[in-house]
This record gives sequence, C-alpha cells and structure tokens, in this order.
Amino acid sequence: MDLVSVIVPIYNVEFYLNRCIESITQQSYKNLEIILVDDGSPDRCSEICDKWAKKDGRIKVIHKVNGGLSDARNAGLKVSTGEYIAFVDSDDWVHKEYIMQMYKALKEYSADISACDILEVYKDDKLEDARNFPVKCYSTEAALETLIKGNTFRAVVWNKLYHKNVLKNESFELGKYHEDEFFTYRILAKSKKCVFVDAKMYFYFQREGSIMNTISSKHLDVLEAYVKRIEFLHNNYPRLLKIDKMNFCISCIYYYQRSFNLSKSERKKYRNKIKICRAKIHFDITEFKEHSLKEKIYILGSSILINAVSRVLSWRGIENNESNITKN
Repeated sequence: MDLVSVIVPIYNVEFYLNRCIESITQQSYKNLEIILVDDGSPDRCSEICDKWAKKDGRIKVIHKVNGGLSDARNAGLKVSTGEYIAFVDSDDWVHKEYIMQMYKALKEYSADISACDILEVYKDDKLEDARNFPVKCYSTEAALETLIKGNTFRAVVWNKLYHKNVLKNESFELGKYHEDEFFTYRILAKSKKCVFVDAKMYFYFQREGSIMNTISSKHLDVLEAYVKRIEFLHNNYPRLLKIDKMNFCISCIYYYQRSFNLSKSERKKYRNKIKICRAKIHFDITEFKEHSLKEKIYILGSSILINAVSRVLSWRGIENNESNITKN
C-alpha cells in the first residue's frame, strides 16, 4: 500500500481539533503520514498537536509563524513524502473509510484524482454510517464541468485524494480568501482521469465565525478566482467557457445583493471590487445572442443594472437605508 500524506492546517480550533485528528488516526487505511501544521495558533492547538505526535508515530508536527491557510497548506506540501496527498481542515472530520475508498478507486481506474461526497454537519447532527461506495469515472473535462456547476468535483481542496504528480510545483496563493477557487480547477486540469466515490465521507462542520459564515470585501477574492478560471477555460476548454461566464454573472449579482448587509464604508469597497471584476469579462454580440432571455438578463444585470442602481442610490443619498431593500 502506498504512503498517503494527510495535511491538516491548524489555527484557533482547540475545541474541534481532537475530533479531527482522531478521525484521521482511525482510518482503515493505515499507511499514513499525518502532517499537522500549527499555523501560530494562539490557543492550545500547539499543545494538542504535540500530544498526538507522542501517541502516534505517523504524525509530524510543524510549528510556524501565522501565515494563513494557504501558507499552512504550502508548508505541509513541502514536507510531504507520500505518493498520494489529501487535505483535511482542522474543524472538520472524516469517515473511517475516507482514505481507503478513494485510494482503491484511484488504483482501480488508474486515475490521478479521486473525490468523495460531503456532508454539512451542525452541532447536534447524527451521522449515518456510509456502507456503500459506488464509483463513477470522469474525463478531465467532465470533472471540470461539475466543478464549475458546483457539484461532484467541487472547488474545495479537502474532499479529494491526489497523486503527488498533479501537485508537483503547485502551491496555494497567499493572502486570498476562497484560496481553493484559485487552485483546484488547475489541479483537475492536470489529471488524465478522475473518479468520484459516491458516498458522504467528508464531514464539513458548520460553525459560527468560520470564513464561510462571514462577509466582507475580502470574500470577493472568489470573483478574482473566477476571472482567472474563465481566462484559463478560454485557452483550454472553450465548451466550458459559456457555462462559466454565465455563472460568473450570476455570482456578481448574488454578491451585490449581499452588500446590503454591510456598513456603508465596507459596502462601497465591496461593490467597487465587484465592478472591477465584472469589467474584465466581455460578451461579443454573437456570444450574447446565443443565450436565452433569462441569461441575457443576468448578463446585463451583472453589469449595466448593478452600475445604474449604485449611481441612483448614491444620487438619492439613501445609502444608509439600503438594508430595507429586499433581494426581490
């Protein structure tokens, strides 16, 4: 059995960390290198990591100055020695068959990347034990299409097992929120074949205060990632380009709607970032005509209407009352 490196970036999660590490150490697949990256955590995480390293010889601990999630994952990648690599976020946990089933699928189909389904978990949820592990095989383009549509091979990095070759010379972009959005599509594109284990084996914990449950202008880094992905698809996967450009327009509208929940000063930065990103994506006349009426509304709404509404609201001096405007 090949060595599998499991990289866990850790910061300020002392109440959840033991659950995460325990789920990895109890994997049915035993040939693991478990890399715990303490990213300068201010709580007891450092101590917890060291205790686990004393209990399990497969565990390596990296203590580093805080540099953010991307920096922590990059640090783990640098020291990893496994033939295959997985990522687990430190407030999540995994099914006991998580590594085994994805590894078996990779081997059976000679694939480069495998993924499994995820389960969003809340405080009092009771988990059903996965017992069936059906596998589906995807071409690179088909896998990328599911990522763009937000299902199966999602943009997240953590529900997957990667052959080390597709991660060679790759790193996570520093200083970005939604860092996975800048990363995963490029890695999928390097694969020759992908497989999906259709079972919920990654338990994605929903907690207050997490990055995904807050909102600020930094969260619009995701639009920058979409722009880069569109540029990549334009040069490599033209069939997927139309789908992704439409999703981008819809995302611009969605994030604009979310801006009504922000303070006036933050709202201005937030909306300006949307406009800058939207201005980078163009539709020629022929391309525009190919879309349905509903899609054309999204295209126009993400550009002309957003700019027009912003100007009208500013002109009327009612920025402070925007929270009363409904999403409808």
